[in-house]
Amino acid sequence: MFFGLFGKKDFRHYQNQGAKHLAAERYADARVDFQEALKLCPAEASHEAAAIRQGLDQACNHLGELNLQEGEHALRAGEAQKAYDHFCLAADLAADPAIKSRAHAQAAKLEQPETQAVAAKPAAAPAGAGNYKPHSGGSCTTCKGHGDHHHEEPAPMEMSMSEEDQFFLMVQPLPGDLPGRYAELGPKFAKAYLMIHDGNDRDAFPILQEMLLSGENDIVLYEVALIMFRAGQIHESETLLNRALALNPQNAAVYLALVHLFAGGGRYPQAIATVEKMLELDILPDQALFMLGELHETTGNVERAMELWTKSLDHPSVAKAAAERMIPILNRQGRSDDVKYLSKKYLKGCC
Repeated sequence: MFFGLFGKKDFRHYQNQGAKHLAAERYADARVDFQEALKLCPAEASHEAAAIRQGLDQACNHLGELNLQEGEHALRAGEAQKAYDHFCLAADLAADPAIKSRAHAQAAKLEQPETQAVAAKPAAAPAGAGNYKPHSGGSCTTCKGHGDHHHEEPAPMEMSMSEEDQFFLMVQPLPGDLPGRYAELGPKFAKAYLMIHDGNDRDAFPILQEMLLSGENDIVLYEVALIMFRAGQIHESETLLNRALALNPQNAAVYLALVHLFAGGGRYPQAIATVEKMLELDILPDQALFMLGELHETTGNVERAMELWTKSLDHPSVAKAAAERMIPILNRQGRSDDVKYLSKKYLKGCC
């Protein structure tokens, strides 16, 4: 849970990004993020790896379904080659055997000369199959005529959702009342937020700066602070976060940002004090308790970390993560009975 908010690229960062993209129906982006998360996931983190694979499979299955739909649409339009490429890509991408089977079956039909002739009849317009550029260079390794090629990473799918809908879905994972408050900031802020999400800080920054000219807002200050951090202006970022907190002492995202800023700079006493303030104000108490344990472990106070994670076991949202952090320590201490208990209760018997 305790990962770099500002850009520390560990596996949890990519896992979180993948989940956000999955929720926003950006399946190609989600696939890339989950693949990166899986690559960075430590060998001992088997349960995290399983969760990442689950997300990756979901993204790949959605991409498979989308390519099946595109293939069927192309087939109805008489674009046999385009349909064939989509079916092959669907077979390559999907993790679900049922989707793969459907895709293989559709592609196999198009390998039959008579099927191609029938499908090509409606395509009398100049934009026929011969002019089609295969989707993402896609190919199906089990389809004849394409087996010697390997498809590139699929390009992001065209999204049917409006920017308003994309923004709405993207802010839903935010803590507390922030989803509603983000939505209330209007279309100008939503545009900047989408730019930031796409990595375009440069164009988003002046929009947010202009908004601040008409009055300070803790959310806008927070987003500007993250931009400043990514630009390497750490002191300015911290100043903006403190201004945001002065405006709204209940903004959970600002507290989390400060914790990560302090910890990322090795300022662990300040990070610990910030998390303790969160607990005092009852702000994300479950996450705060777990993070406090991580901070104490990082500073070498394993005993205190174990105490905090033991308390975390009472919070369903972080109980599994706490058990996973405790088990390696208990193993080193030779406490096999405790390991078995935690594994059975929180990790479905795995250890």
